[in-house]
Amino acid sequence: MKKKFCVPRILKNIAYVLFPVLVIILLLLVICLTYPLEKSAIKQGLNYFETNTFAEDYANEILSGLYAADNLKEDSFHSAYGYYINNVESIEENGEIKEITYCSAYSESNVIWLIIDNKTKMAYTNLEYSLETSNLNGIKNEIAQNQKYWNYENNKISTNIKKLNNENISYINSSFYQNQLEKSDENSESNNKKNEYTIYTSVLDDLEYIDNIYINNILYNTISTINQKALFLIPVLIIIIIGLVPLIINGVGKTAKSEETSLNWYDKILIEVAALMAFLIGTIGFCFLFTITGTSTMAEFILAISIISVGSLITYLACIMFFETIVKRIKTHTFVKTTFAYWVYSKTKKFLDEIKINYKFMLYFVIFILANIICFGIMWSDGFIGIILSIVLYTLTYRLLNKRIKSYLKIKGAIHNLYNGNTEIEIDRMEVCREMQDTANEINNIAGGLSNALEEKLKSERLKTELITNVSHDIKTPLTSIINYVDLLKKENIEGEKAKEYLQILDSKSQRLKKLTEDLVEASKASSGAIKLNMEKLNVNELIKQVSGEFEDKFKLHNLQEIITFPEEEVYINADSRYMYRVLENMYSNISKYAMEQTRVYIDIVIKESKISIQIKNVSKQKLNITTEELMQRFVRGEASRNTEGSGLGLSIARSLTELQQGSFNIYLDGDLFKVIIEFQKAN
Repeated sequence: MKKKFCVPRILKNIAYVLFPVLVIILLLLVICLTYPLEKSAIKQGLNYFETNTFAEDYANEILSGLYAADNLKEDSFHSAYGYYINNVESIEENGEIKEITYCSAYSESNVIWLIIDNKTKMAYTNLEYSLETSNLNGIKNEIAQNQKYWNYENNKISTNIKKLNNENISYINSSFYQNQLEKSDENSESNNKKNEYTIYTSVLDDLEYIDNIYINNILYNTISTINQKALFLIPVLIIIIIGLVPLIINGVGKTAKSEETSLNWYDKILIEVAALMAFLIGTIGFCFLFTITGTSTMAEFILAISIISVGSLITYLACIMFFETIVKRIKTHTFVKTTFAYWVYSKTKKFLDEIKINYKFMLYFVIFILANIICFGIMWSDGFIGIILSIVLYTLTYRLLNKRIKSYLKIKGAIHNLYNGNTEIEIDRMEVCREMQDTANEINNIAGGLSNALEEKLKSERLKTELITNVSHDIKTPLTSIINYVDLLKKENIEGEKAKEYLQILDSKSQRLKKLTEDLVEASKASSGAIKLNMEKLNVNELIKQVSGEFEDKFKLHNLQEIITFPEEEVYINADSRYMYRVLENMYSNISKYAMEQTRVYIDIVIKESKISIQIKNVSKQKLNITTEELMQRFVRGEASRNTEGSGLGLSIARSLTELQQGSFNIYLDGDLFKVIIEFQKAN
């Protein structure tokens, strides 16, 4: 099985390696660019041995040797301050030098020297004793082997170091002559200055020891090498370092098994505890630095670098550990929940939630009373502080009560909207008080349930409408064939009264079925709104007269007397003439079928401010033991026997068509009185 690699995690680990390296390089570049060491010398292209820094270091080494030579005469001094004598060689040359003292404390310096005290005829050197350095000439030859030297003999300086010649040495160290080279002979009667020391010095060509000269040489050469490129490299490094941060953040918590952020035990403990653990681990790494002692040789220097690297690595890993746990907690939205403050809050909240609301109210009330007593007590001793505390107390109390009142009003408003049928509500738990959050959740669930139920109902209605439409279309094709064949049979000379009677029944029933299918299609279109309207300005009076004329014969057939009341002026509405005629036709058709014979039918056109109302009233021949809501449903008729020609769709079609034309259609029943009111906005 091929092993799956987690690319974000691999990139993160690479970024972790590159990040400290690039940061260290960036810091070095910034230091090189801003470090004040010999900026002018770098610009002039001088090497380190031509700088004032080298001259100062060299002069300090000479002064240290003079200081040692001047004080090594006292045993108590060198034993107390660490100067110790490695070897003393008694020697006499030309009857002058008594002995040479080899100072081992100064053997770890890149500046080697021989200092002869002309007064005591003693010689001091920081060279180690050997066959080559067992006499003055051997020591001088050892010193003279190096290229850079500085000698002081017979009140004259001889050197190939420009910064340490007679003209510049006072610039390097103004106390050089005064403190050492030109000491006054206090025992001399004339108190004249005379030459007390003869000095031979040089710098080791290979710089074998780690001292100021060695370190400053490396630093100067490093700064000189990269100083010209720093301005270009610094912005490039900053861009790369910034680019590594998203790679690290993206890879934190990713594994080959899952793309989701995974948490370990360290990511689940309190963030304060995690910070303490990371701090302790980092401190252990930092403590490695305190184990470093003096570094004078290359081996000690390498050891010190190794210790610093291990300590820095431990500290860096501790920082990575704490950084990753912060990123993981932020990604998984658990940062706040893993803080100590949230832990205290959650425990307190749990305790308060478990207390019954009446006990909780009593607890709040007792706390309020005690707080008032404390405030009044403080006010008695210190009025100003007591007033401030009272203001704070009452402000907090007001906020507490205000939030609960707002929560109550929000929940009340949500319940009112639900009662009115508005299910598009959602109460934010964070906007209500803690005691009402569960109630808010329950209201949200109720609203969601009602919304789903309404959606299911609308879906069911839509499916039912589509079913009716499809079935109606499927019935219409064979029905057309039946009607056509019935017409053909009627044209044939069929003998027999029974056959003619049967043919008449077929014709009647097929026409009724055709009317039913047409009504079904029209009802489905009207309810779904799949009708193209041609809105225009209609004269209501003329429209009523036209429909009334069409049904005049049917009304006379049932001895129905029509009484129409027109307004004095012509009234107009905006509607589709074809569908508005169909609405009125359905109403007149219902009257002709269901109205009690030998009764009056009232048609009133009423103007109500900006609305036109068409009111139709008649008395039903059948007892209306049905509600208006049931009567408005499809396939419901006013008579239970269902012997009439109606399909039970007339009222439903009329209502749907009226509402599509921005009108209103209402039915009112009062005993056997059937009343329909159709209202439209009055046209300008």
